[in-house]
Amino acid sequence: MLDSLIKKSEGESRETAIAALFAMADAHLQMNTPEAGDDYLEGFIDRHPIDPALPQVFAKLDQVYRAERKPPRNELEKWARDATQPRRGIARWYLAQSELRAGRREEAIRQFEQIRRTTPVPAVLAPALLQYARLQIEAGKVNEAQAILGEAGKTNPATQVREQIDFESGRAMYAALKFRDAGDRFETLGNNRSAIAPVALFNASLASLRADDKTKTEREKAELVRRGQLDEAAEVALEQAIIAAGRGEKNAGALLQDFVRRFPSHPRVSEAQIALAEIAYHAAPPKLDEVEKNLAAARAAHPTELAVEHADYLAIWLADARGADSDRVVASARDFLRAHPNSPLVAEVRLKLAESHFRRQDFASAQTEFETLAQENPKSALTEQALFLAAQSAMASMASHSLDHALELLTQVVAMNGEFRWAARNEQAAIERRLGKSQDAQALYDEVLKEDARGAEKREALCGKADIFFEQANASAANLDRAVGIYDQLANEAANQPHWRNQALFKKGVCLEKESDRDGALATFYRILEFNPSPDQPPEFFWFYKAGFNAARLLEEKQKWEAAAAIYEKLVAANGPRSEEANARLGQLRLEHFLWQ
Repeated sequence: MLDSLIKKSEGESRETAIAALFAMADAHLQMNTPEAGDDYLEGFIDRHPIDPALPQVFAKLDQVYRAERKPPRNELEKWARDATQPRRGIARWYLAQSELRAGRREEAIRQFEQIRRTTPVPAVLAPALLQYARLQIEAGKVNEAQAILGEAGKTNPATQVREQIDFESGRAMYAALKFRDAGDRFETLGNNRSAIAPVALFNASLASLRADDKTKTEREKAELVRRGQLDEAAEVALEQAIIAAGRGEKNAGALLQDFVRRFPSHPRVSEAQIALAEIAYHAAPPKLDEVEKNLAAARAAHPTELAVEHADYLAIWLADARGADSDRVVASARDFLRAHPNSPLVAEVRLKLAESHFRRQDFASAQTEFETLAQENPKSALTEQALFLAAQSAMASMASHSLDHALELLTQVVAMNGEFRWAARNEQAAIERRLGKSQDAQALYDEVLKEDARGAEKREALCGKADIFFEQANASAANLDRAVGIYDQLANEAANQPHWRNQALFKKGVCLEKESDRDGALATFYRILEFNPSPDQPPEFFWFYKAGFNAARLLEEKQKWEAAAAIYEKLVAANGPRSEEANARLGQLRLEHFLWQ
């Protein structure tokens, strides 16, 4: 029957016979008996391995196979082993597509590679190479995709396939951030009278926009309008506004508002409103009422999935900026993670959630979130910071095993050899001190001081090293002298860093007092009280007040009431967090010793 249907002849009789073959396959598909229809198609392929109609016959056979409950593979595998072309290559192509439908991408890639190695690749297989290149672009292997597209172009493909190759080449250039090259390629295709011209012109305008070629973008946007592609022109206008917002350009808000006004019913108007909300949030100071207004407008405008995602994200930061209770911030962050588990913003949200737990002193929950963030994003820029903060959470916990676990986490941070390496070493030293391992702590501090740590990390190590000698003063009086020497060194090196300078001098004063050098201690405390940092630096209050109260105490012990009162007056005048305490002590001192003049 098959031989009578398919006459190996030229002209209308052969074309009619193939049409009849397809009609028979379609009839079996309609009757839900695809298995009965594939025999005819397989028979044709068996008898005519080089027929020009093979691509169409394979395509129909693939349609039949897809309708079967368990698609057979035997015939495709048999033809894929045969040396006859183009049947062999086409069979591998459809095997690859079958593997893709089954989710076996690596097996599909293997089949495509076999096609690619064919010498020469027949022109009928150019679409197979085209599909392979698309897969590589989607996988981020842009250079590989470009190479495959170049090989497809050498097969002398049909005009329509050639245009698709050029289109995918433009996509690969765009993915490789070669926006000018991509724009030129798309522009050429957009000027052709082909089916892909409309989308090519749209892509050309987006590429020109990314290349920051404003003249070309405006020209192509106008051409979209001229051709009646008004929705695409609106899309370009929106992308212009969003990119301007991302770059912090002053006209971004006006561009977004213009888009909202001109295209109130556009499917992506909600994204413009979210972008306006983000601009308001990042203003100095933040315009929180505008943020809330634009978020509400976006949610009411049939928002896109992207708009919903960004609205939920911004709502977390809005609640935090409003000073809402931490429960609300935590709840908003958890809602985001449930609603958008695959969002690229998940890492930032989880970091915010962990920080909120930390601020509430829920260290166990903070540690869990920080560690989850690190596990879910091992290659993220946030991973090192998350592990470091997880370690700090463990250190703040009261659990007996927490310090050991914190050491493990900090060891991971050090191994990453990144920004937090030396801060992690300092934290490890602090843990060793808490565990009574002073020598181990000293070794860690020495490592920080010898290596390429930043100034703040070296100052922390220097201060920690001096603290250890102070803590060991009872074991040897010489340790106090060592501590004083290091505190002096720190105070000199941190002359323009009030926090470290004042801390070093205060601790030096405590050492001198412990050595019974009360005059030396008092003079050291005075150095802190008389320090005048530059006006552009914020005041340092913590060590300033500690030094002031200690100096006043020493003076009271010497019964120098007026000098002590002068110290308290200085503390009151500083208008800092302990001014009221100083004022109360000053009033008591005046009352007790009649210092009213």
